[in-house]
Amino acid sequence: MAKFESINLLFKILKESHHPVSKLLLQEKLECSTATVERYLTELRDTYGQKVEYIREYKGYQLQIESNDIELPSHLFSSQEINAILLVDQLIDDLEPGFLKQDLQSVKQHLSQIKDKFTQDSTIQEKRIRMLNIGKRINSNDHLSDVTQAVLCRKLITIEYDSRTLSENPAPTRLLSPQRLTHYRDNWYLDAWCHLREALRTFAIERIVNLQQMNDLEHQIVNLTQEQLDKHYTKTFGIFGGKVKNTAILKFSPHRSQWVSEEVWHQDQSGFWLDDGSYQLLIPYGSDLELIGDILKYGDQVEVIEPPELRKRLKQQVESLIDLYN
Repeated sequence: MAKFESINLLFKILKESHHPVSKLLLQEKLECSTATVERYLTELRDTYGQKVEYIREYKGYQLQIESNDIELPSHLFSSQEINAILLVDQLIDDLEPGFLKQDLQSVKQHLSQIKDKFTQDSTIQEKRIRMLNIGKRINSNDHLSDVTQAVLCRKLITIEYDSRTLSENPAPTRLLSPQRLTHYRDNWYLDAWCHLREALRTFAIERIVNLQQMNDLEHQIVNLTQEQLDKHYTKTFGIFGGKVKNTAILKFSPHRSQWVSEEVWHQDQSGFWLDDGSYQLLIPYGSDLELIGDILKYGDQVEVIEPPELRKRLKQQVESLIDLYN
């Protein structure tokens, strides 16, 4: 057992015990010598500032605490916890360039101190964890921090939004009651109640041109429950939500089925194997726009069986693709 793991265990033993713990019992629990137990006790006192007293009457050691809420010092972790910290640090770096940079600066400094203390092997400091952000749009997420604050603090906001339409008319300023943030396919979205449309809408964070928090009491914020949000956003395939209009039945080739049968396309999906080794996947959906894009990426390894309108739409897409290359 590594040194910091042993000290961690020593701390927990003393904290959870209602009576003084003998040195002999500590030796058994820590699986070490008397001298090592004494060194760990000294380090727990001197390095980590814990009040450990020897109670002569009971011939044992006791942790003197003012409250049961006391926790191990944040710089004392097990090897598994250190690995988790390194992973979190890497995730913060790769999640989004500049993501909440100001807000996370102190957190990252603390993680850096932990790494410096416990990662003596220089190779572990290198990037051994790789995240491929395929599909991430390169536009700025300057408003992500403000949106996050509005979501968590339940604040009304107004936004100017570039919806990528070709209309010459400027988009109206929208008053929103932010509900939650969604990180989907390496991009950030805001799920919000739009007071203009009087309905739930989803906004790509990088398309927000201007954002202002509302401080007046003229408008009442709309707060929807998690059940209401899930009912709208999670019943159908993709990011946009809405009502389920149909169920797509997709038949994958025997070769591709080995992977698709283990993939999660939707929480309410179902599937079954066919005698020829192919796999049929059933997916509830509302809008077919995103679904068609996902089907096309499998090329000739998938066939739309049902419904007829989805099959027809996909056929039109394939014919247009052929015309393009002819």
